[in-house]
Amino acid sequence: MANFEVSGLDDAIVSFDQLGEDAEKAENKALKAGGEVIKKYQINNVNRSGKAQPHMQDNITVGRPNETDEGKFVNVGPNNKVRHRAIWLEYGTSKMPAYPFIDKSAEQGENEALSAMEKVFLGEIEG
Repeated sequence: MANFEVSGLDDAIVSFDQLGEDAEKAENKALKAGGEVIKKYQINNVNRSGKAQPHMQDNITVGRPNETDEGKFVNVGPNNKVRHRAIWLEYGTSKMPAYPFIDKSAEQGENEALSAMEKVFLGEIEG
């Protein structure tokens, strides 16, 4: 019967665990980078009112990465100060037509956001 010895397996396991943690951090940074691109489009697609109130353009945020059964994501959009007005703009009301700047921004910025995410992810993994 042949005997063999494997050495370094513990080190390999530690390395793989670290690689997984690094990939998760890179994924989160990439999601934030993509969110920043969509944020830029949202700011450009919504008008600034002349009223003395919090403006939508100044209150669009990129949230922290979240995960569901469907995958990881970041929320991009108006914060709580202006969210109710954003809903009116996006979907309209009985007295006002919709001005869907959120969906429009996602469509316009999709390719640029994906490119930014890829660049950040690969930079983190390779770097």
